[in-house]
Amino acid sequence: AKAYSRLAEKITAGEAALAKLLRSIELAEAADQKIRALLTQRSQYYEKGVAAIIGEADELAGLYEPLRHQIEGQPGALGKLTFNVRRAVDVDAWASRGEKLIDTRKAGPFRGKGSLLEAARTDLFPAWETGSANIIAKALAQFRNENDASFVKQSLEDRSNIEKYRAWAAELSAWLYSLDHIKVRYSIQYDGVEIEQLSPGTRGIVLLLLYLSIDQNDDRPLVIDQPEENLDPKSVFDELVERFRETKLRRQIIVVTHNANLVVNTDADQVVIAKAGHHKLGALPSMTYVSGGLENSEIRREVCEILEGGEPAFLERAKRLRLRL
Repeated sequence: AKAYSRLAEKITAGEAALAKLLRSIELAEAADQKIRALLTQRSQYYEKGVAAIIGEADELAGLYEPLRHQIEGQPGALGKLTFNVRRAVDVDAWASRGEKLIDTRKAGPFRGKGSLLEAARTDLFPAWETGSANIIAKALAQFRNENDASFVKQSLEDRSNIEKYRAWAAELSAWLYSLDHIKVRYSIQYDGVEIEQLSPGTRGIVLLLLYLSIDQNDDRPLVIDQPEENLDPKSVFDELVERFRETKLRRQIIVVTHNANLVVNTDADQVVIAKAGHHKLGALPSMTYVSGGLENSEIRREVCEILEGGEPAFLERAKRLRLRL
């Protein structure tokens, strides 16, 4: 009886231990399932974030589309304009931030400065730059699967210090799933060169042509202040003369200029010549104005005084432009 009792006690104790073990297994499995669910959720949020960036790029491209269609096939400088919307990926900044979270002195695939950058350029950059949201999410998931063990191996924190290690793991995860290195960039290009990189003269002519061409249905007066600062004479004649003539049929164009070449070459209908009088101390100079068409002899004389080349140059331009004098 005693032996039976001891055996029963052992069985009971064994069953209790087994139940405890099974409970531990259940808790571990539940925790593992929760971890997997959270990882899946994080990947989904990452994909949605990427999709939002791609959506922004598509939206911008759509906004440019009417203008792109409008200038398509235009002669001269306008026909060389293109509108570019793209994803700009700063993979160097992303890798630099990641290198601060690992010990690049330890043995591993990311040993030495630049190793992480090289891996990112190979495994992630192509997807970041041109891939869909799903392709980018899959590329990052694969990058994690292949390198998670390496990140742990090259961790800056020892696993024995649970609090610090968890903080490091959270920071590493936040870096891996960050999107602040992916931006949407848009630009206007002229003959394949971004407009900011053009010479002042070329940039000026391109922007002015855009101003004159964008609003085909706009009949409000357009004021252009001293365009000669960025335009060379050849550009004025080659590109602007005909454009001014077309535009002034539907809207008034007012050009403020010190360059009489611009007045004559664009065949101005009305010329207003301003002259400053004596400048008294502490006061603005007095201003006088005279106006009229180029057919007016007084206006023509004033213009010839300002015009480079004087009256002969004026007559030559008038003949070329078929001005009625």
